[in-house]
Amino acid sequence: PVFAALTLDGCFVGGVLLVALALAGSMAFTIRMRRKLFENGLFAGHLDDSSVEHYTISIARRPWVIFLVSGFLPLLILVGYIALSFMASESEAAFIVAQAVSFLCESVLGSVVLIWHISHVLSKVTREISDGLQHLAAGDFSRPVPVLMDGDLGELARGLNTAMSGLQERDSLKHSLAIAAEIQTGLLPERAPEVHGYELFGFQQTCYAVGGDYYDYITLEDGRVWLVVADVSGKGYAAALTMANLQAMIKGLAKVNWPIEQAVQYLNEALCDSLTAGRFVTLFMAKLQPESHQLIWISAGHVPQLLRSGETIRSLAASGPPLGLVRDAVYQCESVTLQPDDLLFAFTDGVTESSSHAGVERFGEARLRTWLAAHGDMPLQQLPHALIEALNDFGRDTHDDDLTLLCVRRQCVESQGGDDEI
Repeated sequence: PVFAALTLDGCFVGGVLLVALALAGSMAFTIRMRRKLFENGLFAGHLDDSSVEHYTISIARRPWVIFLVSGFLPLLILVGYIALSFMASESEAAFIVAQAVSFLCESVLGSVVLIWHISHVLSKVTREISDGLQHLAAGDFSRPVPVLMDGDLGELARGLNTAMSGLQERDSLKHSLAIAAEIQTGLLPERAPEVHGYELFGFQQTCYAVGGDYYDYITLEDGRVWLVVADVSGKGYAAALTMANLQAMIKGLAKVNWPIEQAVQYLNEALCDSLTAGRFVTLFMAKLQPESHQLIWISAGHVPQLLRSGETIRSLAASGPPLGLVRDAVYQCESVTLQPDDLLFAFTDGVTESSSHAGVERFGEARLRTWLAAHGDMPLQQLPHALIEALNDFGRDTHDDDLTLLCVRRQCVESQGGDDEI
């Protein structure tokens, strides 16, 4: 019985308690090493799932390991001591009882040390994850969390790092979008040119950081002005790149002062070569001749533009297909003589295709005509804001589509003799 009692104590101490303490110590050592390697950028925290830590400190297994070492096995061995004491002589029983008391002290002390080790290790790991969550909440995505252990908490740390990386990329993308939006804004005219007897004003509101709408007024050397409103199919980066390409081509054509029908023909052929299948550009281009007050215009698949003359509102309908769809398409010019107070109201389909609150009805050309008849006498600078207010009342969502306006009004300037001078 004495030998059996000593064997029980030795097996528990050498085969269970010391092994558990060694594992706990190795966990603490591993975490310290990983922390140092992480600080030096040498360890990303990815180990094989077969590692010892995975089986000893898994959230699912950890309570059972602690219970086995500090509860079940000591209780089982204590029962063995009691059974041996009944089998032994009086002197042997006294030794076995003393051995049992010594065993209980060893077990309690070892369990305390084991639980302290594991708690200390876990507190370090959870503190790092907590710090990472605080940085995440504060919007600081540049400080990854060190993966100090494998298992469930390691996966949590890796997931947190993945989230931080994604959010950091999103911030970088937002910065890139802001730069792209600034570049695109720089492609639009800073101010309207001063044309004797005329007032011009342009406005644009994109549904995303960048868009595919474009407007411009380009003054030629002879005083005539090209007026351009275009809408690239789609939204976002692809539409913005196409818009920038279109703007560059139009600027170049204006420099050589081509007739606008030849310019539109050239644009169509160039876009047929460069645009991918299914993409296209609608374009309204006009040439304003201030001396004769003629407006020569072409519409390539664009929504009908509106010309307000007195009480009459005329639609300037498309004379050909959108650019980039049909090679060798023919575009016919039309012209109109502008009278005093006539207003050219050019826009993109972001106006007429704005949805109602229920999303089942479009603003449409009829409502736009009614609105223009009531508000066409307003100063040009106030027209966009008044129109946006009407669209918002109708139920427009700012993410529906880009919105672009270009307004041209022929003014009446009173001469010194009292007659109207155009």
